[in-house]
Amino acid sequence: MDHQELPAQTAQTPGKRPVAPQEELRSATEVMVALLRSAKGVRMYLANNPMLVKYLEELQEKLGAHLDRYGSYPLEVEPFSLNYKGSELYRSEDRRDNLALRLHADGIRLVQFVRGIEPAELATFLEVAGFERPDRDDDDVVTRLWAEHLPHVSYLLEEDLVGIDALEIESEAVASQQEALDEITASLAKRPAPPQQMIPKHLLMLTAEDAGWLRKAVQTDARRNAVDDVITILAATLAGVQDPASFEEFTSITGKLVIDLFRARQIPHAQRLVRFLGQLMGLGSLPAERRQKVADVLEGILCEEVLQALAKTINETESLSREELRELLMVFGVPSLGAICELLGRLEKLKMRKVVIEVLIELGGQRPELFAPFLADPRWYLVRNVALVLALIGGPTALKMIVGLISHREVRIRREVLNFLAQSPDPKARPYLLKFLRDDASALRVRVLKIIAQQRLTFALKPLLALAASEELKNRGMEERLVLFETLGELGSVQMVPLFKEMLVKKSWFKRSVSKESAQCAVAGLLKVHHDSARQLLEELRRQGGSELRSVIDQALQARHDDAGTSAA
Repeated sequence: MDHQELPAQTAQTPGKRPVAPQEELRSATEVMVALLRSAKGVRMYLANNPMLVKYLEELQEKLGAHLDRYGSYPLEVEPFSLNYKGSELYRSEDRRDNLALRLHADGIRLVQFVRGIEPAELATFLEVAGFERPDRDDDDVVTRLWAEHLPHVSYLLEEDLVGIDALEIESEAVASQQEALDEITASLAKRPAPPQQMIPKHLLMLTAEDAGWLRKAVQTDARRNAVDDVITILAATLAGVQDPASFEEFTSITGKLVIDLFRARQIPHAQRLVRFLGQLMGLGSLPAERRQKVADVLEGILCEEVLQALAKTINETESLSREELRELLMVFGVPSLGAICELLGRLEKLKMRKVVIEVLIELGGQRPELFAPFLADPRWYLVRNVALVLALIGGPTALKMIVGLISHREVRIRREVLNFLAQSPDPKARPYLLKFLRDDASALRVRVLKIIAQQRLTFALKPLLALAASEELKNRGMEERLVLFETLGELGSVQMVPLFKEMLVKKSWFKRSVSKESAQCAVAGLLKVHHDSARQLLEELRRQGGSELRSVIDQALQARHDDAGTSAA
C-alpha cells in the first residue's frame, strides 16, 4: 500500500481544537485502517473472495465496537483527508485513487455511521464510495448512496450547511465551520434513522431497449460462476506473465486448483484447466524451462486422491464422455503412464476401460519399453493392466517383457500371461506355453493342457510324454492327470494306442485303486484318439476284461456321452 494511503497520525488539525480524547481517537484510527483495507479489497476481489470477506468482518468488528462505546463515527470530508472530530485520520494526495477526494468532489462534507449498521450496508457503502465503476452507470456518489437507502449511514452536503438554522443551531454561536460540523454531528446522532423513501417515478422509467438490456445483464450475471471467473483470470495471467518467478508461482497455483477441483468432483472445470495447460505446453514460443514447469505440474496432478475422485465419477455418473476422457488422458501423456494404468484397474465400465486401453496403446505403442518399470510394481493389478496393454501392442519387445512374468508370484498375472501366449499371433509365443506345465497353480496347468490340445501343438507331445512317465505326476490331482492323457490322445492319435493298451492290460498298471486311476487315464486318452483302432481296442477290452475294467470303460463312455449332450444343448 502507498504510504500516502495509510491513515494519518491522529493529530490536531492546524487551527482546530481536538474534541475526542486519545482513547477514542485510537479506536477511530483502528476503524479507519480497517475501512481503507476493505475499500481496497472491494476494488481487488470478487464479492465471495475469502480475503474480502475477512476484511469486511474485521471492519464490522472494529466499527461495531466503536459505535457501541461512542455512539457514532463521524468523518469530516476534506479534499485530501478524512478527519474525526478535528483530528486527521486519513490523507492521500493521489488524485486517481483517493476516497476523500471522491466524496468531496461530489459535494459530501460529512459522513456518519451510527449504531446498528449491518455488514451489507458497509459493503454497499464501499461499493459506491470506494471506487469508480464506469461500466455500471454514470451516477455520482450522492445519487447512488441515496438510491441504496442505507439507514445507518448519513451524509451532509455542502449546500446543507446553508440551512443549519433548520437544525435549530444558532449560527451566531458558531465560531467556525468545524464547530458547526461538530454540532450538526451531535444533532444527527440524536435523530432516529430516516424511513426508507420511495424512488421518484421518473427514475424508474426505462425504455424497452433499456429494459431488455437490463434483463439480459441480470440473466448473464446470474449465470456467472465464481470458479469460471477464477479459471479465466488464472489462464489469462499465465498466458501473459513475463516474470519467470511469477510464471512458476501461478503454474503451481493452477496445478493445486486442478487437484482441488478433481477432489471436489468438479470435473468439467478441472478439465478446462488441464486443457489450457496442454495448450500452453504446445506453444512453440514457450521457453524450455517454462514448458518443463508445466510438464512437472501436469505429472503431479494424477495423485491418489484425484484417481479416486476420477474413478468414482466415471463409475457412478455419465458426466464425462469417452471423448472427454480420452482428451484428458492424452494431455497428461507419457509421464503419467503409471497413473493411467492404475485408473484402468479401477474403472468398472467396459466402454471407459476400452478408452483408457486405447490411450495407453497410443502413448506407448511405439515404445513398449516405457511400460517396463511398471512390470516390477508391487501392486498386482497395475502389473496385470500393463501386461494386458502389452499384449494388445504385440511385437517382439512386448513378447519378451510379458514372458518375463511367467514366474510372477501373483497367479492372476500369470493367468493373463498364459492367455496372451495362447492368443498371440506370433508363433514364437507358443513354445513358452510349456513353462506352465510346471506352474504352482493346478488350474493353470490344466488350462495350458487344454490349450495345447485345442491348438494341436504337436511340438508339446514329447514333453507331455516325459511328464506322464515322471514321478511328479503321482502328486497331481486326478482331474489334471485325465486332462494330460486326453491331450496325449489328441496330439499323438494312433501312435498313442499301444501305450494306452499297455496301461490297461499289464498287471503292473492295474493294481487296486492306483491301477483303476491308471485305467481311467488310459481310457480318457483312447477316447480322444481319432482312429478306429482306439474304438476297436475299447470294445475288445470291454468284452474280454474283468468287471472292474468294464466298469471303468462304461463310466468313461457315459461321461463322454453326457459331455456331448451338454455341448449340444
